[in-house]
Amino acid sequence: MNKQRILIVSGTHGNEINPIYAAQKFNNLKMLNSVNKTVKYILGNPEAVSNGQRYIDIDLNRSFRFDESQSSKNHYEVKRAFQLFEEYGPKGLNPFQVAIDLHTTTSCMGTSVVVYGRRQKDLCLAAILQDKFGLPVYLHEKDSNQTGFLVEAWPCGLVIEIGPVAQNHYDPIIVKRFLIILDYLESLVDEIKSSKVKLPREIKIFTHKYSIDYPKDENNIINGLIHPLRLNQDWNPVKHGDPLFLNIHGETLVYLGEEELYPVFIGEAAYREKNIAMSFTRKEIIKCSNEWIMNLLDF
Repeated sequence: MNKQRILIVSGTHGNEINPIYAAQKFNNLKMLNSVNKTVKYILGNPEAVSNGQRYIDIDLNRSFRFDESQSSKNHYEVKRAFQLFEEYGPKGLNPFQVAIDLHTTTSCMGTSVVVYGRRQKDLCLAAILQDKFGLPVYLHEKDSNQTGFLVEAWPCGLVIEIGPVAQNHYDPIIVKRFLIILDYLESLVDEIKSSKVKLPREIKIFTHKYSIDYPKDENNIINGLIHPLRLNQDWNPVKHGDPLFLNIHGETLVYLGEEELYPVFIGEAAYREKNIAMSFTRKEIIKCSNEWIMNLLDF
């Protein structure tokens, strides 16, 4: 990687305030010691941050399609996506090759990595982070209802997702976790180039299968909640017959699939509007290749 240009984005969702605080704090600390021109910290959605809400018109983290119909181009987030890409995209005025998007979740996900698709550069960074910190990796792919993610627009990119934490609530523990990750990312590419960081033999990922909604009645009103035994059980397996929901009549609704799957983003508050109560994943092992390193460094 000749330029080693990494774009760190926080505030893609304006009510996820802990990564914003962490990025500001880390950037201020670095500025006291040196000017690092290879890493830049930006706010993804400043208007939403000012308003303390997830977005203004539509979800910015679903707006990087650049092929939307004319009607959507007037939305603030679509304009912002174009603006960010024209400024910081790989061929932009101030180009970056890697984008790291910082997020929090209300779900009990711990600290995790999200990648979109199987690009070698993305898997390379995810494998290194997993090996260093033991982080689960969620591979989100093949969901036509969920596209246009920010990091997909850059040649290399991934999401750091930390939770649980309520929206618009500061949590110093969450901030500290982000600071640890940012400190590692700051010098990671240089350490890869100097062979101080090695790829593990394999990476364990949780591959997206499908999402399910809350139980609803004939009027599309939620009439069942996540079962108490399933709450806060992200990354833990669900087997045939395991409880998923408890409906308004006190009846338990169970998982009827035969394949053992692993729910994530269980009860994520922001996903209610997307009709998602939880997403199911399958555990998968991918063998790492040294080609990933060469691919990452070859921009």
